[in-house]
Amino acid sequence: MKTILITGVNRGLGKELFNLFISKGYNVFGVLRNKHEAEKLKRGLSKNAKIILTDLSSDESIESIQEVVKDHPVDLLINNAGISGNSSSIDEIESEEILRLINIHCLGAFRATKAIKANLLKTKNPVVINLNSRLGSITRQSKGTYKHLAISYSYRIAKAAQNMLTNCFKNEFNGSIKFISVHPGKMKTEIASEDADVEAIDIANKILNAFENKELREENGIIELGEQLIEW
Repeated sequence: MKTILITGVNRGLGKELFNLFISKGYNVFGVLRNKHEAEKLKRGLSKNAKIILTDLSSDESIESIQEVVKDHPVDLLINNAGISGNSSSIDEIESEEILRLINIHCLGAFRATKAIKANLLKTKNPVVINLNSRLGSITRQSKGTYKHLAISYSYRIAKAAQNMLTNCFKNEFNGSIKFISVHPGKMKTEIASEDADVEAIDIANKILNAFENKELREENGIIELGEQLIEW
């Protein structure tokens, strides 16, 4: 059975993905930083799942992930971990908030990928999904598509930065690992936009089905599963 590594499994989509892939019999590594939530998840955890307690905002997470995964081949990495921002005007925003979100949404994905690069390359068709957002599209932002939404500077900037990371990885690995930016939909989560209307479990099932049906392909944009391609 194939092996999956998912970050940010303590809540929302990450937790739904973690439980869903486990229920389907996959070997699953789940990464989170909250010790209390980690202990809760470990209770009654299936034999085909392992918890990795580490903070992706630190470079130490690279070694922490490697210590648990060891030389186990990994077929799919889902970089899901994320945090919300608060300020949507220059008078309110502070640089610390922008740096904090870039450090998770972009550099967190970088660290997780760096940690298991060798593990991904051990498999036949490895895939990395960077869970992004329609709000990370510079093209749409420049057109004013979302000007009616009060979305934080830091979230938009961090997701745009993650898209550049995805492109850098695509260029370097040139198909030996597929790197895909995915907008999960207007999902109802703790950090969702005000027009969110989709449940996390429905998105988790879409991602699972796309992976199992080999529908995940590199694209020049952000993929909205079953819908459309969003410009970078």
